[in-house]
Amino acid sequence: MKRVVCIGGGLAAIYFSLVLSEEIELYLILGEGPEDSNSYLAKGGIAVSLDIADQSAHIKDTLIAGAGLCDPQIVKEVIENSSTILQDLKARGLYFDSNPSKEGGHSIARIQHISDQTGKFLVEKLWADLKKRKNTHFLFHTVATQFIIEKGICKGLTIANFLEGTCKNIFADNVVLASGGCGNLYAQHTNGIGANGEGAGMAMRAGLLLQDMAFIQFHPTKMYLEGKLENILVTEAFRGAGAVLRDKDNNEFMKALHPLGSLAPRDIVSLGMFLKMEETQEKHVWLDFSQVDTQHFMRSFPYLFDAVKRAGFLSQEKIPVTPAAHYQCGGVAVDSNSATLIPGLFALGEVARTGLHGANRLASNSLLELFHFAAKLANSEIIHANRYGAGEDDLKPLSIETPAALQSIESSLKELMWHSFGICRSRANMETAKDQLQKQMHLLEAYEAQYLIAKRLRNRIETATAIANSALARKESLGCHQLIN
Repeated sequence: MKRVVCIGGGLAAIYFSLVLSEEIELYLILGEGPEDSNSYLAKGGIAVSLDIADQSAHIKDTLIAGAGLCDPQIVKEVIENSSTILQDLKARGLYFDSNPSKEGGHSIARIQHISDQTGKFLVEKLWADLKKRKNTHFLFHTVATQFIIEKGICKGLTIANFLEGTCKNIFADNVVLASGGCGNLYAQHTNGIGANGEGAGMAMRAGLLLQDMAFIQFHPTKMYLEGKLENILVTEAFRGAGAVLRDKDNNEFMKALHPLGSLAPRDIVSLGMFLKMEETQEKHVWLDFSQVDTQHFMRSFPYLFDAVKRAGFLSQEKIPVTPAAHYQCGGVAVDSNSATLIPGLFALGEVARTGLHGANRLASNSLLELFHFAAKLANSEIIHANRYGAGEDDLKPLSIETPAALQSIESSLKELMWHSFGICRSRANMETAKDQLQKQMHLLEAYEAQYLIAKRLRNRIETATAIANSALARKESLGCHQLIN
């Protein structure tokens, strides 16, 4: 029986696993579970063009947001297939709200959503279906640390249980990397705990190309709660419903920066907010929802309504918001079949660079992308290729403790990325930060043979280094990469 190993617990991994033939033995490498994924936290929805006329507009919107770095053929392919994806999800028992919403950068309302927790509902339903399949083995509390490459072919990977410290090599005919993005590398982010860049770092260590890593998209509206780590994302659809950004003096400052005002593409809105916060020396700006009908707010955004009420901002009719690291636009370079340059190794979802997003992702194109390519790969002949086969080898255990020195590296890495590779970047800061990343990597060498966290941190720093190299290679501002000098 052919074996495929898939790394990830988000929708890219789940949907690929559901579509894959049950004649293939599948091993799914998970952390705690799908609730830790960015997919589960997705508040918006799926951008879907329901007719030919809107397909052209959707393509245009995507290309504009991508600032010239999108692959036009990939954009066309994905968007033209969007209605098919929606039909399949509905056939699987998912019920979308009757009225599509509008988000930043979109010329019309085309976002298919389920209340304001689309990701949660998608994950819960598809995950429940996946658990019924008899060909799938779930490896919980498990992380991948490196790929096994022999004679230029991927033949498996090394995995470790982070509760027990047990390690082994697991071999397979094909390996699918769907590990998610890297937002957790930043001090301010909207991501799940699993989105820490380890998958991309593994790929880089294996010799794969990471492309467009400079482009880290910052979501403009994470609720700002002083001293709290809770990640409450204020969906962009809320601005589509009439909420507007204002400074501390109640000025609608985005109007002067872009014709779409508060609904401009995310890079522009995040930059505008950052500059306003620098100007006023405030830690946040305000999202004014006084023009949003209260009944519509309660009905269409129940999760957000409850969060705003709990935080005490409902009576003020405005929410303190700040930009936060949200989405990795680049990633492991793949072709239109999700294949990497190493035979037997594929990449899906946020960790992959398909060419759809370019320098800045158009809102809600990400779920569309992962569904499209996950189904395409699962149905392709290439995933059925017989390359190596089954097998497992037990390895020397690793300590699951985290020495103080490694705790320091982990926390300093987040601050380093936030201040040097955030919304606005300076060449001097980036060069200094790259040197610090190299020093951190050197410090890990003394711990890597004994501690699992050291191996994981190495993969994270590899991804951070890829971001640094990509950002330093770009001499001018573009999309999510904004230089201040």
